[in-house]
Amino acid sequence: MRAFKRFLTLTSVIAALGLVATLPSACSSSDDSGGTTGKRISLGVKVVGSPEAKAPFNNSQGWSITLSKALIATGALYYYDGATIFSLNNPPPKSRGQQLWEALVEKSAFAHPGHYIPGNAKGEYLTPSSADLRTETVLGQGDGVSGPVRSATFSFQSPAVGTFAAELGSHVVVLEGTATKGAETRVFRAELDPADVVNTKNATAVEGCPFTEADMQADGMVTVTIKIAQWFDQVEFDAIPSSTDGKPVAIPASAIGRNELVRGVKEGLGYSFSYVPK
Repeated sequence: MRAFKRFLTLTSVIAALGLVATLPSACSSSDDSGGTTGKRISLGVKVVGSPEAKAPFNNSQGWSITLSKALIATGALYYYDGATIFSLNNPPPKSRGQQLWEALVEKSAFAHPGHYIPGNAKGEYLTPSSADLRTETVLGQGDGVSGPVRSATFSFQSPAVGTFAAELGSHVVVLEGTATKGAETRVFRAELDPADVVNTKNATAVEGCPFTEADMQADGMVTVTIKIAQWFDQVEFDAIPSSTDGKPVAIPASAIGRNELVRGVKEGLGYSFSYVPK
């Protein structure tokens, strides 16, 4: 009974710590001059696509892809001081056998390497907007507090607002382009909706995105780079219908290629954050 009570106490503390770590209000410091929570800083935000958004690239399935359109509906963005599971500071990846063994015998309530723990919130941008990934889109000004930053959360918004709201509508991602492989050519249009990008918490967000480690001590600019090649890496276009008139063909909801694209969009490695002081 005594051991059981200790377990309950431990899990309660861990749950409480997890809640505190993810509260966006942690960015609101009452100490403008510093202190344990840091000083308030202003963080501009811009969204860009990786070079593949404007130039042909090859994916791991042997397709050469060229995009003619890449629009995204952005929601709230949050920055944290906790390292991601992709951090180079983490131990080497475990083998499948190790993972299965730990799943069977791991009884500790503590997170082991490979778990993403956001830590303290260090900044946020809460205004929904939309961006063209083939250009640079400045979203606006957000808030933060000084200190280290190592990871981030990217979220989607529907219905879209901002410059590209009319075309995005209720979609969170709209992509058009051409994919070729040998003699095969596919002219495609992909439309992803909120239901496609929900995570395990039923939120339209991608958590644990890499943020190039920095010590934010002054106002600055946060750049969110969308890794287009990561999105399309596993996409197979074979099952997508060919265009009969040269116009983009909507990828069917049931197509394997669409499911592979959705998985790519939900990968944390598809989003890279960085900070530059003014």
